[in-house]
Amino acid sequence: MIYVNQEQLDQVKYLLEQSAVGNHLLFDDKTIHRIALRIGQQESRDERQEKAEQLLEQMILRPTLSSKRAFLEGLDQQTYEDVARIYFNIVQNSAQEKQAFSH
Repeated sequence: MIYVNQEQLDQVKYLLEQSAVGNHLLFDDKTIHRIALRIGQQESRDERQEKAEQLLEQMILRPTLSSKRAFLEGLDQQTYEDVARIYFNIVQNSAQEKQAFSH
């Protein structure tokens, strides 16, 4: 678990909301297309997934959008896609929770 301040929390909420409506500020379209079929699927927990979750947490702690992008761009392609998949699973879960809450 990571601890974030209010500014970081607001920024994460903003990024998730933007992604939910199709404005993908962190990940490129090619990656999104490659991982699209795997978003939302349950996958067995392994070291790669745990590493991707840790890297996502590290990315969240970066202060600016450009530093978040730079952090992600420094990852190898497989790790970048793993982090993207975790991120979009969070986006999907957040959108589903909002929809369930509004009913």
